[in-house]
Amino acid sequence: SITTTMKSLHLLLLLSSITELAIGFQFMKNWKLPSRNKDQKLLEKRFGNKKLIVLTDADSDLGKQTAKDLLATGEYHVIGGVSNLPSAEQTENFTPIECDLDDFDSVRNFCSSIDDFRLTKPLDRLVCLSAEAENDKLEWTKDNHEQTIQRNVLSPFLMTGLLLDGMDGSFDARCTFVAPKSNSKVGFSTKLDLKGLEDGFSKTPMLDGSQDFNCEKTIADAKLCQKLLKTFLHEKYHKLNHVTFSDITLPEGNDDASKCLLDVVQNPKASVTASGVSWKAASAAAAEDNDDIIQIDENEIYGKAIDIDKAHQLFQLSEQVTKADWPKVKVVTSPCPTLYVIGAVTKAQVQKQELKRMREMGRPGISEPDVVAVVAATTASDDEKVKLTKRQKVAAAVDKAATFVFKKTVKPVAKTATSKLLGEFPDEAVNNYIEDVQDEDVAQLEVDIFRQMSKEASQQKPQADKKLVVLTGTSSGLGKKAALALLRDGNYHVIGAVRDLDKMQAVAEIDRFPMDRFTPMYCEMNSFESVREFCDNVEKFRGDHPIDRVVCNTGIYQPSLRHAKWSMDGHEQTMQTNFLSHFLMISKLMPSMAKSEDPRITMVGSVTGNDNTVGGGGVYPIADLHELEGFEAGFSNPIAMADGYGFIGAKAYKDSKLCLMILANFLHAKYHKSTGIAFSSMYPGCIAESPLFREKRAWFRAYFPIFMKFITGGFVGEHEAGQRLYQVVHDPRCGTAKDKSGVYWSWNGGPREGRGAEALEKEGQISGGGGAGGGWDSIFENDQSGKVLNLETGFQLFEHATAITGAEWPSPDSGVWSGEASSMDKVMHEKLEEVADVMHAFKVRDSSSPSKGPQEQLTETI
Repeated sequence: SITTTMKSLHLLLLLSSITELAIGFQFMKNWKLPSRNKDQKLLEKRFGNKKLIVLTDADSDLGKQTAKDLLATGEYHVIGGVSNLPSAEQTENFTPIECDLDDFDSVRNFCSSIDDFRLTKPLDRLVCLSAEAENDKLEWTKDNHEQTIQRNVLSPFLMTGLLLDGMDGSFDARCTFVAPKSNSKVGFSTKLDLKGLEDGFSKTPMLDGSQDFNCEKTIADAKLCQKLLKTFLHEKYHKLNHVTFSDITLPEGNDDASKCLLDVVQNPKASVTASGVSWKAASAAAAEDNDDIIQIDENEIYGKAIDIDKAHQLFQLSEQVTKADWPKVKVVTSPCPTLYVIGAVTKAQVQKQELKRMREMGRPGISEPDVVAVVAATTASDDEKVKLTKRQKVAAAVDKAATFVFKKTVKPVAKTATSKLLGEFPDEAVNNYIEDVQDEDVAQLEVDIFRQMSKEASQQKPQADKKLVVLTGTSSGLGKKAALALLRDGNYHVIGAVRDLDKMQAVAEIDRFPMDRFTPMYCEMNSFESVREFCDNVEKFRGDHPIDRVVCNTGIYQPSLRHAKWSMDGHEQTMQTNFLSHFLMISKLMPSMAKSEDPRITMVGSVTGNDNTVGGGGVYPIADLHELEGFEAGFSNPIAMADGYGFIGAKAYKDSKLCLMILANFLHAKYHKSTGIAFSSMYPGCIAESPLFREKRAWFRAYFPIFMKFITGGFVGEHEAGQRLYQVVHDPRCGTAKDKSGVYWSWNGGPREGRGAEALEKEGQISGGGGAGGGWDSIFENDQSGKVLNLETGFQLFEHATAITGAEWPSPDSGVWSGEASSMDKVMHEKLEEVADVMHAFKVRDSSSPSKGPQEQLTETI
């Protein structure tokens, strides 16, 4: 009977829950409060309360002076890397350890000795110094590499990778690369060819693979390599481990140089907030006015030192040459037993569901389903069968029988019962978010009308004194409320990208949009062609007026779809609508932001894409792109997921939000310093009454807002969410004035704060409506998960999405970003550097050299 079956179902679910909880509680048996460090007494005796600093080349004249200055402060214990250990003098707070920068094995042994010596005390500073003077002669290291590059680039690269984990736990960890000394004024290279590194750099004098050694060019290359590595390490690791990465060019004279190094180590302005910065000795005026010893080196404005693509290439090639093993991304976990149990249960459930998904759904269009060994053995031919034990055979048979019985009995009964108790799914959930129109001619006619209306709108011009905002999805939900807030501000003209202009006009009339400052345009995010046409219309509309803001808001959520639905371009529509079309749109509109005083591009993210939270990491399915195998294979029908496995509607949405948040960080790393555009993502809170949940069952839509209001206290209304998106677009604290790029914005407030009338806007300020956030001043920079901050994933995502969409991205160092005059200055700077290189070659090379000589090179360059 149904009653008996339901009782069996309840018992089965109960047993399953108990099993899952047991996994989480298993660790509790031996769980204890953290015990006192066994080495605590030894640590106190060895280091006291001193900070631990590693200084290489500590037996050079500059190294000795720097170590002496550091020890004189009484704040540091210095571990000095010395090339000749017997001649080095060990004092109370100076520990010499042998380190030959000409030998990778010596560097590895040095790092291993440091780890043994420091016990569990974290490293606070790493100063990568090579104080050897300029040498016009070509010298080889013990690893058969050119000496200047190995000592100043490759060995510090290897050392940093080995010691980076050891800086975990320091409250102010800093890693500084010191530019190589030069007896002449040598700038850093304007061009960097890494052909020599690609070929292994063994017995190769120059990084570009040339066999003609040029000392000054090598030093210039080393300086640029240090800056590129600093840039890359800052973007890859700083937000994860909070280590400050910087480089410094020292003045001549050991006393002045030592003072600069001491200032980089000690000065608060060179701490966490100054990561990714290049330093130099302060000018005489700055030193006199502010007693500054160091100041920021502005030479990076020429773009070469912030080229993230070149930095990535240098990082990968240096890894190959040095065989460095860089630390993986760490996931910070709480020691709280309750959270540990929840995490263990969630992890077990996720692993179980992922295995099932990969085994049963496989990778449509890529490969056949992955099958576990036991199942494969039971279905293989006699020649292919794996030998199984009796126990494995019985287990496989029982599993097969239980699965068959479950599918024929419990599963259909449960399906019927849930339909009766919880209601049916809405039609749009079962079918498609994009409404099907019976008469295709009528649908096409409507689109043609919308396109014509948009072309006519593009002939108009925005008001010159208004900032221009492009906002997608303005006809409902968050986008509508954000558009209203922007329009009521009075300082913005909003271009609304919508797929239904009739609906948009009705909404604008009902909500009293000021149409003199609002221009709706047709944009079907399910079509790349439509996105390109929308961007063309925006270009015509804006004229000479720059675009000041681009807000990527449009999003669809289809958790109940049993099968993937496809866009007009043959891609899974959730990913195309939420991510790929926005990706293409940004690439088209970015050049139009060049002349804006405060350009910003904002992605509406989600807590579900950030798996370091309960909402993102505790509710299956979890957002996970794996290795982007689906994107790599083209992401066209039948490939419906970014990782290439079978379609799950809820995961498609979460993956798309994860992609948007990764994109915000990657574009920040690639473009922010060269363009001035502030790239960010934001999560406005759980808008429980949003149309986003239109595809959930009726009971969910009725009770979920109540649950969020009165149980979790995390309810956020559409009005407040719109105010939050408006704040990210408008607030000076969120823009270039405060250099707030690469940030994930959230809001913080007390539980169940400000319900009802108190949650409404008051004199331009929002007071909050739920535990998800408080008022205007409660905005903060939220932590992002390791997945979101993974720069390597960002490179892959950018490459694959560019191929899928056909996007054409502007060059970061093109003249479009800083005006014609500034662009010409850069070109002139590069040409003068080239002339300087050739003139130096003219001095040091034999004028009777065969082939094209320096004179011909100089003439050609000029």
